[in-house]
Amino acid sequence: MSSPEFLNITREKFKRALEKESKPVYAWFSLNDACNLDCKYCFADARYVPSESQKAIKDSLSTQDVLNIIDNVAEAGTKSIMFAGGEPTLRKDLPQIIRYTSQFMDVAMNTNGYFLDRELLRELAYAGLTQVKVSIDGLQESHDWNRGEGSFERAVNAIKLCKEFGIPTVILIMTLSQLNHKELPEMIELAMKLGVDFTMVEFLPLGKASGKKEWALDREQRREMQRYLFKAQEKYGWQRIAFENRYIITEDEFCKRACADPLRPCGFFDFSVGCISGIYSYCISAEGKAVAGDIMEIEVGDLKKESLSDIWKNSEVFNLLRDREQLKGKCGKCNYRYVCGGCRRRAYTFTGDMMAADPGCWVDAGTCLEKE
Repeated sequence: MSSPEFLNITREKFKRALEKESKPVYAWFSLNDACNLDCKYCFADARYVPSESQKAIKDSLSTQDVLNIIDNVAEAGTKSIMFAGGEPTLRKDLPQIIRYTSQFMDVAMNTNGYFLDRELLRELAYAGLTQVKVSIDGLQESHDWNRGEGSFERAVNAIKLCKEFGIPTVILIMTLSQLNHKELPEMIELAMKLGVDFTMVEFLPLGKASGKKEWALDREQRREMQRYLFKAQEKYGWQRIAFENRYIITEDEFCKRACADPLRPCGFFDFSVGCISGIYSYCISAEGKAVAGDIMEIEVGDLKKESLSDIWKNSEVFNLLRDREQLKGKCGKCNYRYVCGGCRRRAYTFTGDMMAADPGCWVDAGTCLEKE
């Protein structure tokens, strides 16, 4: 199939996917901006709260604020929500929030695991928590260097307890950077040994590490990491190994054929749209603001006052994210733009423009660009 044919077919399928299925299905909700650990590359720039001050933490959102926001997003069609922070387990009302939310959608939680003991996990499991992601950034020395002494042991123990209490899906999530990328194979092995799934996300110079661009993987490293993870999927099963897959089209021939097949359905699991920010996903800040995908700096509405349905439909930012014709630079001319779109978070982080070319893309311009 020629490049123009591929582009035309995927353009039409992308448009049909938007018309049929573009809904705010997946949400990431920062329940607070406080944390008991002081991680060196916390993307949320969470304020560190030592143990002696944790009882006095005042959250930006009250319990009722959170429950009202849950009503708001459920009405708009949100089906799955990830509670994060800061550190969500610092909220004393977390079981109540999960119990209420689980009436409307699947509930997951991203945590450092420090406070996940038997008593709390029993409450959370009973409340309806269906997934827990525990952050572990490398082997013990690497993890404790970043998060604090003893945090590795607490995180591993939290994973074991999640399994013990029957949380349906437990995931070890690793943030990959120049500091720890050589430990990736051992971290996958650790997850498999613990009997849980593995997810890799990439470091970006945000929050507390906003001045550390040198910690980010370069293009070729990113490509090699993805290829390694493909092999891990072949070994352990694709369901158990997850990573940023918006670039899968550049490496996977099955995905290329599926996306280029005009007769294949264009549903979420049949057709890759790549970056789903503003198409299927959005985030909520610790102040209750809807934000552009995971670009926390760009607020698009106040969920304490505005309907998510209205924000989703009318936000200029969300509509811009859905318009791949507005992508700039290499991404704007790429034949894969309707099935990839690059990472808008990475583009914004490195250039200040969420529609700029993704600076982390490794694809050779000569093989992916439209012919002039």
